[in-house]
Amino acid sequence: MRPIPEDELKTIRDNFEFTDTDGDGTVDFSEFSKLLQVLSPESSVQQAAEAFSMIDTNSDGCIDYEEFITWWKQVWWEY
Repeated sequence: MRPIPEDELKTIRDNFEFTDTDGDGTVDFSEFSKLLQVLSPESSVQQAAEAFSMIDTNSDGCIDYEEFITWWKQVWWEY
């Protein structure tokens, strides 16, 4: 997999910070659900919960920036 260009990293960071509405450096389920409704309005709460669970690889109940980057690259980034 090729490295992510700096401008795309900035876009990912901006999206992470936009999603992290309380500014604590992580994305909780409520914040993630709101983002998913913007990106994929037809998604259900169940789908959001399943996606959140898969993204939260360390199972700490929140998505950190590294987990967010991994997800973004897999789902939204054009290779």
